Amino acid sequence: MSEMKEFIMDSTEKILRNLSTKEIRESFEEGDWASSLWDTCEEAGLTLLGISEEQGGVGGDFEDVLGVLYLMGKYAAPVPLLEVLSANAVLASQGMEFGDKKRVIHFIGEAELERIERIPFARYVEQVVVIKKEGETAALALLDLSEADVKHHENLAAEPRDSVNINAALNWISLPESYEEMKEKDLLETAAGKSAQMTGAMEAVLNLSVFYSKERKQFGRPLHKFQAIQHHLTSMAGEYAAAYSTLQVVAASYEKPYFPQYVAMMKTELSKQANTVAKAAHQLHAGIGMTYEHELHHFTRRLWAWRDEAGNETYWTNRLAELYMAEDHDIWEQITHVKGDRVHAGFTI
Repeated sequence: MSEMKEFIMDSTEKILRNLSTKEIRESFEEGDWASSLWDTCEEAGLTLLGISEEQGGVGGDFEDVLGVLYLMGKYAAPVPLLEVLSANAVLASQGMEFGDKKRVIHFIGEAELERIERIPFARYVEQVVVIKKEGETAALALLDLSEADVKHHENLAAEPRDSVNINAALNWISLPESYEEMKEKDLLETAAGKSAQMTGAMEAVLNLSVFYSKERKQFGRPLHKFQAIQHHLTSMAGEYAAAYSTLQVVAASYEKPYFPQYVAMMKTELSKQANTVAKAAHQLHAGIGMTYEHELHHFTRRLWAWRDEAGNETYWTNRLAELYMAEDHDIWEQITHVKGDRVHAGFTI
């Protein structure tokens, strides 16, 4: 870890430890915007991370972004940092003003010109960066939500996924980029970001489970002394370790030719691992883990919600197959980067 990344991670964790507490998350689910948390994130420059200083950002690379999103998942932060980062990055790439308002991004099809669905945190943000297909290229417009009809909806984790009726004409700006390429880039980066959040949430679930197994006693012994509980914890720890390692590999592959394949692998595996960890945690916690008062559900509900967002495991399994089939090399060569005729006993890469 570089000194810069270590500084960013330490600063972010201090913010989240103080401002993304169980009480704040519960208040958010009752309809109160986490204003102190969001304002502090903005003041710390987190909403401008990954955008160069020349463009008006604070610098940092994609690995730094994934590291911060990992912590957002670890503390179940009820704010749309991933979504705002995506919108700011697109606006910065077009030389447009960004960072002055809370914006999220949405790619629309022809059926959504009057109503768009599942806008993250629409009730709390100020604008939606809407991108549509215009011939072979893309067009961008800023939808002011103060003039739109916003209907409230939530995902399983009680995060806003609102629908918006477009009541006013939009001023479209033609872009030189391909619509499909922009949409693909946003999907890959969002899937990687969701996976980072899921990995952080898995760490939180594991930590809660370890703590509970040490505090809770049965038949005069702490739960973690029982072999069945040890198997549960070992399974969870293994899934988390695999998820964390995968995240590091994907972060290092950004802007490499195989980045789409690695993201597809990661989102597929993370969705499966998240379900395994969440189920094991609720089994270990038993009845107390099913209550609203215990904070375990703040993380497990997010794991279950996020596994379906930015493509679930079925979607990414199909995408991975398509990516492999589109290549000239066979699957073995694509995975190992070794020609088949070079493989023999004792061969090393």
